[in-house]
Amino acid sequence: MKQSPLFLPHGAPDLAIRPELEAHQFLKNLCVSEVKPNAIVIISPHWQTDRLVITSAGPLKTIHDFRGFSQQLYDMQYAADAPSWLVARTHDAITRYGLTVCEDNSWGLDHGAWVPLSLAFPEADIPVVQISLPYAYGSEESYNLGRALAPLADEGILVIGSGALTHNFAEVAANGDVPDWALEFDHWVSDLAERGETCALLSSSNHKYYQKALPTDEHFLPLLVAFGAAGEKSFGEKLHESFTYRSISMSAFRFHSR
Repeated sequence: MKQSPLFLPHGAPDLAIRPELEAHQFLKNLCVSEVKPNAIVIISPHWQTDRLVITSAGPLKTIHDFRGFSQQLYDMQYAADAPSWLVARTHDAITRYGLTVCEDNSWGLDHGAWVPLSLAFPEADIPVVQISLPYAYGSEESYNLGRALAPLADEGILVIGSGALTHNFAEVAANGDVPDWALEFDHWVSDLAERGETCALLSSSNHKYYQKALPTDEHFLPLLVAFGAAGEKSFGEKLHESFTYRSISMSAFRFHSR
């Protein structure tokens, strides 16, 4: 069955072990009523590379690319596997679209990938391939990568972009009300996504709060990958909205084709 692409939050790594968070519960309940995908292709902002890369076939190591958190997080493992057929199919879809991609056997799943996957698909029994986010990618390149991955949805392969609509370390705090700028930017992007405003989404950097919400844009670009993967005329369905550490958006979307 066709899989509609998702944009999921991964928040701070401790999202995986904090059941009191709304986003934790959302991710745990995400797949309860959904058809299990045949495989997952996920892009995270925490694997940035000089060129477009996908993980090689084989077991994917769990990368603990963070510091200062509970030992419980460092002990967590997400034992997913990248089978050769999925690597080949992902490679083929990307190259057929005209993009160049290579494989990498040194990576696995960073926390931007395994944190949401461990909550939504805790059995780790679904084949997974992770795709890198090239440093040179902007909005258009990210959207086109999604368009390249669009045929996978018809084969029951779930494309997931992992990130955040707002991600400014200078504005995080353990407590406090969500700042107005974070709410405004989140709601503005959400409205564009729900209406399928492709051009406006690709020009999000024009918004007055873009630089405050996203001093760097790597957490936003996976949204455009998921959006593009739904097809040429796609629109978003907002599945969840909350914030952690005061200002980090945990909004989630499913994207559909018209």
